[in-house]
Amino acid sequence: MMLDPINGVYISGTRFAIQRHVDEDSKVVQWRLLQINKFDRCYELVCCGSDPWLLAIELTSYHVESVKGKGIKTLDVYREAVDIISRRCETAINLLRPETLGGALNV
Repeated sequence: MMLDPINGVYISGTRFAIQRHVDEDSKVVQWRLLQINKFDRCYELVCCGSDPWLLAIELTSYHVESVKGKGIKTLDVYREAVDIISRRCETAINLLRPETLGGALNV
């Protein structure tokens, strides 16, 4: 499935974007984790769900797995990477949630 992360937020330092989608008919909110496909020059759906924080956990896991061995060689570096990426995910999610006024409120 090829997607454009329009209305989403790119997570800098990774190959991922988080997107919030509201179904027009049911008004159900779906959170999507997208990953760049460098060969086709598009984003592809990795996973989706109703809980944005589970998406952030998935994103962090996928990112750490992709850079393991290239830069993460100690537990201290691992902890720092997880902290940075999880904070970026938190910011992205807050930006996409209207109840936080686009990130203006910290909830």
